[in-house]
This record gives sequence, structure tokens and C-alpha cells, in this order.
Amino acid sequence: MYYLTIRQTAEKWNISVRSVQNMCKNGLIHGAYKWGNSWKIPDDAERPADKRRGALHHQIFIPRKTPFLNMTNLYHTAGMADECGKELSDNPEARLLFEAEVAYSRGEIDKVYSHANEILNIHTDFFFTIAGGMLLSLCAIWRGDIDLWKRAKRHISEAPCKSEIDHELIHLAHASADSAIRNMADFPDWFRRGCFGVIPADAFPAAKVFYIKYLMEMAFSLAVGNVEYDDVKGLALMKTLPYIIEPMVAQTKAEKVVIAELYLRLLCAISYKYIGDIESAVSHLDKAIEIALADKLLGTLAEHRRYLGSLLDDRLNMADPYAFKCFKELHRQISDGWHSLHNRVMEKTVAINLSDREREISTLAAFGFSNVEISEKLHISVNSVKSIISMAMNKTGQ
Repeated sequence: MYYLTIRQTAEKWNISVRSVQNMCKNGLIHGAYKWGNSWKIPDDAERPADKRRGALHHQIFIPRKTPFLNMTNLYHTAGMADECGKELSDNPEARLLFEAEVAYSRGEIDKVYSHANEILNIHTDFFFTIAGGMLLSLCAIWRGDIDLWKRAKRHISEAPCKSEIDHELIHLAHASADSAIRNMADFPDWFRRGCFGVIPADAFPAAKVFYIKYLMEMAFSLAVGNVEYDDVKGLALMKTLPYIIEPMVAQTKAEKVVIAELYLRLLCAISYKYIGDIESAVSHLDKAIEIALADKLLGTLAEHRRYLGSLLDDRLNMADPYAFKCFKELHRQISDGWHSLHNRVMEKTVAINLSDREREISTLAAFGFSNVEISEKLHISVNSVKSIISMAMNKTGQ
């Protein structure tokens, strides 16, 4: 059997060292014993219930050291999201958070909002506070609500820090929320380098997803000439992304982290699409759709329609026409809300009235593809390309 120290146990249970010391002294931890001046605690020992007068009926603790419970192996099997939530029945706060995160993936924003506020009313645990703030920030995007956005950011800032690692997680949470509206400016330096060692291992799957989103936004900015890197031009970074994402997909699949696999497959499909490898894009997209449909995670699919457009529409409609109809309505909601919030927070207008085809062709043109190359990629005439680009420019005033 493997044994933990008092400090290791305190970190695992997210309580103070003094609390664990008192539990040991009072004989409350089954299997713990004193060795010299130190205590040895079985790594599988259960945390004792708090018997103090006035204590809550149950302990408030996080079963994984991350605010993103749905991006851990707690959600281990596609098609069993609700059953996985029920496995947390002995931890009401964790179950509430998990169910809120699954509800977000389903596009059930009113439920997310209700659960997030309930979580924040508890307001005692570091990870729960960050999680509640993150959930409210996502609700703000779907609703286009700048006041809710500001409140969400305040909640994240108010998470009760106990260490430098906690401060880094708050920094990452703020940057991750900002990245949802394409503000990539505030990611920590360690995150930009992909050095996740400063955060708990339970948060790695979520960090990988945010990291790939960060790299993808950099790839888009590089492709359209908004940023420059030495010896890296055009689609060079975009072409590299599949080589980074593919092993992550395999790892999350092996670790049975369903939501992280879903996000990474969608991001991989996007990168393949923009470098012209449609066959590989479809392969990942079909698997992502299979995972999403198993638990009705249409909200996550709707998040990515901006980049996948008709390719996602066609594959989802082929797999499940009714789900496709629901998905289209969810996309309308998040698109309207996202544009409203983005334009107010960033003080920069992004056109909402472009069609999928106009957006796709405009993106390829911004990437530097010629009209002839675009026509060959999309199997349409050069004149059609010119006409669509002209209409898009008229809509955006360029």
C-alpha cells in the first residue's frame, strides 16, 4: 500500500495541514499511523465527515483538482454523462458543477446559469468559485450580456487563493474566458510555451484544449498577416497543428476523457479543413459527432460551426436530421450572443451577416489563396469566387 504525508493528504482533500493533523490525532482517518514524528496516511483513505457543531451536512471538496470536472475522467464514457453525474451523488456541489458543465455542452444555458449561481452562493472552495465564474462567462457569451460578463470575471478574481499555483490558475481562467471572444493577449508565459507543470495534473486535459485553441488563433492571425514570427509565414503553423493535436486525441481517448477528446477532434478537423485535407477533417468530424450525439452535446458542436461551416452541417445532417435542426437553433443563439459581447468588450466590430460560404471564401482569401486556388479547393468557378468576395466586402464595408 502507498502512503501519503499530512501535507500531501491536505492537498488531495483541499483542506489545511492543521485539519489533517487534528484528524490523525483524533483517530478519524482509517489506517493512518504515526511513524516517528510523522503520520503515514493510506492513499485510498476516505476523508472523514466534519462532526463540528454548525458544520455543513456534507464536506465541500472537489473530487479532481480542476474547475473543469467534465474534462476529467469523471466523464469517462460517451453516452453516459448523466450516469457519470450520478456517481457524484455523495458530493452535491461536485455533482451540481458537473451537471452544469454537461448542460453547457448541451446548450442548456438557463440551467447552466441557475447551477452556476447556486455554486457561487456556496463560495467557499477555490475550484468551485473559479468554475462558477467560468460558467457565468460562458452564459454571458450565449446571451451577449456584458454586465454578466463583468460579474463572471469578478467571481474568478475572488477565488480564495492559498498558493502561487492558485494565482496561476486564476490567471489561466481569466485568459481562457477572454479567449472565447478571441482576446488572446493575457495568457501566462508558461502557458504560451505549453509548460503545464505549474498546475495540477487534473487540469491538464482542459489546459490542452485551451492551448490548442490558443495555437489555432495564432495560426489564423499568422495566416492573415496580423502577426509575424521569424521564419514562419502563411499557413505554416496551421499545417503543423495536426501533428500536435493527433497525439493529444489519442491520449485523451486512452485516458477516457470524453469532453477533451470531443474538443480536440473538432479542433483537429478545423486545422485539416484549412490546409485542404478534407478527408482527415471528415474523419475527426464524424467521430466528434458520434461522441456528441451520444449525450446530445449539440452546444459544443454549435461553438465550432463558425469554423467548420457547411462541412459540419452536412455531416451532422447526415448522421441525425433532427439533431441538426436543434443544432442550427443553438448556433443562432451563440452566434448572436457572441457577436454582441465580442463587439462590446473588444470595441471592434465583427460582421454577423456573412453567409457560411462568404465567410469561408473570405477566410481563404485572407490566408493568401488566389481566386484560382480557392475555386479549385471549393470546386466552384473563378467568377463565383470573385462575386462572393465582392459581396462579403460590401457587407463588411471593406
